[in-house]
Amino acid sequence: MEQGKKEKKGKKGKEESRIFYLRAASIEDICRLVCRFDFTSDTLLLSNGKLMALGERVGETQIAYYITTKDNGSVLLYEPAYRETEERAMFTASTDLPNKQYINVMRADLSRFATAAVVDEKSVQLIKVEASTDLIGAVIRNASRDEKLAHVYCFSTGAKTVLGAFDAVEGLSNDKIAFFYAYLGSPKRGNFARYDYRNNVLDFVDSMEGHSYMYAKVINLAEPFPFLEKASK
Repeated sequence: MEQGKKEKKGKKGKEESRIFYLRAASIEDICRLVCRFDFTSDTLLLSNGKLMALGERVGETQIAYYITTKDNGSVLLYEPAYRETEERAMFTASTDLPNKQYINVMRADLSRFATAAVVDEKSVQLIKVEASTDLIGAVIRNASRDEKLAHVYCFSTGAKTVLGAFDAVEGLSNDKIAFFYAYLGSPKRGNFARYDYRNNVLDFVDSMEGHSYMYAKVINLAEPFPFLEKASK
């Protein structure tokens, strides 16, 4: 975990925005998070050796999912897994290959933002879901209202593998952001959670190829959310 800088306060004693850096499992997980899988994507940020995707905001703290890199390019070539081809992502100087996913990288100086050592658990409403199938179903239905591809986070805490998502159900978040989580019976991971809504069956796959299923992106993290890690002890 990053060591936090001393938190500053602005006028009227209000805390300034700060960034909490949470390490992702791979560059592919970062790309999968921002990719919309329609040849468009959100922008990635590159600052001080960290390639990051901005995630949720918890109170005054912005979560950034990151990996460290020595590259300093402005474009990433991202190729999702397809049949026998494995998923891959790399910096590139060329953007003229057809049928490829290109992701813009904004190189920016974020040193003026304070670094948060933790995400305050008092700002998060934890909601345990008994079955991971129910969690995935809720996340997919919630995202489909906005015609978005749902995503969940997958990480380990102790000997347990966890699936989690923010604000999976409307109406259960007020002044606190809600984090829904479920424990997986198997440590199996994949790029996507594939949900058979007709039979209420969940499994994990590396590509979205079956059209009779509903999917959620799985963003694998190298470390757990600190507020859930603390609650699990």
